[in-house]
Amino acid sequence: MNELSREMLVKRSKFLSAIRRFFEERNYLETDTPFLKAVPSMEPYLDPFLVHSPSKKEKGYLITSPEYSLKEILSKGLERIYEIAHTFRSGEEGSPYHSAEFLMLEFYTVGMKLDGLMDFCTELLEFLDREFHPFGFDPKNIRRISVENALKEFAGCGISKEELDRTISLNKLSEIPAEKRAYEDSFFIVFLNLVEAHLPKGFTFLYDYPPELAALSKIESGFGKRFELYYGNLELGNAFQELTDPIEQISRFRSEQELRKNLGKEVFEIDRGLERALEEGIPECSGISIGLDRLLLCILGGKSLREISPYYILRDL
Repeated sequence: MNELSREMLVKRSKFLSAIRRFFEERNYLETDTPFLKAVPSMEPYLDPFLVHSPSKKEKGYLITSPEYSLKEILSKGLERIYEIAHTFRSGEEGSPYHSAEFLMLEFYTVGMKLDGLMDFCTELLEFLDREFHPFGFDPKNIRRISVENALKEFAGCGISKEELDRTISLNKLSEIPAEKRAYEDSFFIVFLNLVEAHLPKGFTFLYDYPPELAALSKIESGFGKRFELYYGNLELGNAFQELTDPIEQISRFRSEQELRKNLGKEVFEIDRGLERALEEGIPECSGISIGLDRLLLCILGGKSLREISPYYILRDL
């Protein structure tokens, strides 16, 4: 366990209590879902920890997110749910902002659109500034900008692959030939180097992603209806207007399986519990996952998760 001061242990406890109070006051149900699952999430660029029993006769995966389980709960008719979950991701070391284990807040609201979810997240930040620890939060200073406009502002290009590839070439950002890069590769090379790295201090909502990056979000008007919440250039949260069409969702899972295969990674089966929930019907909703250790770090003005997280020592394993 990463050693924390008595003061920090108390602060963490009060932080989590404040978050729970915020959701309880708004009639959200706290849920409790498995950390160990037979089938993990299938995101191509996330790698779960594999756990074996001593006999090797049993195995499972530590969750990278409680998302699949929470969507199963949504299919049972609950409309406001949240969880503070221990989550685990392999390869998350070598940075002051990454840890193999971390706390994730994930919540879903039936009937809420992305604009409403941005407002709700703003309300949460206001609450924490007032009820937990003052950090000078002013909702008027939160910026909302589309990914397309952010690319224009910070990288001077559009969202087409041709423009992204031209920008990569002009800025000498990659030695991999454009024809050997998928859209996602070109996008992230430009985004990480020229957009994310230069986001201004303070909170920013980046919304409307290219459809190739829709993940588990709906696609409307040619964009993936999702947003990410940043503090400076540090990503705090990832939100979706959730995709609820079972046929389209299974199709995207197949695409993720193919991408994992092409990346040389383990290919996982589709989670049968989530598939069944989609078939039974998940209501129109939005949801977000927020890294609580990172959020606490930003609120307290720290520089490394080592200062505030009891889990950070796992990066040395």
